[in-house]
Amino acid sequence: MQVFEFALLMFALVGIFKLIRLAIIHNKSAPRRDENAELLERLRQVEERVQVLERIVTDERYDLKRQFRDLGA
Repeated sequence: MQVFEFALLMFALVGIFKLIRLAIIHNKSAPRRDENAELLERLRQVEERVQVLERIVTDERYDLKRQFRDLGA
C-alpha cells in the first residue's frame, strides 16, 4: 500500500502545481480594464472611418469624378 499511496500523492502534487501554474499564467495574460477601454475606443474610431469611406465610395459624385479622371488619362 505504501507505493500506491506515494504514487497517488505524487499525482495529486503534480496536478496541484499544474493548476497553480495555470492560474499564474492566466493572471499575467489577462488584459487590464484600461487596455480594453483603449481597444474599444480605437475600434470605434476605425468603424467611423470605414463609415466615412463607405459614404465617399457609394456617392454618385465619386463615381462621376472617377469617370472624368479615367477619360483624362
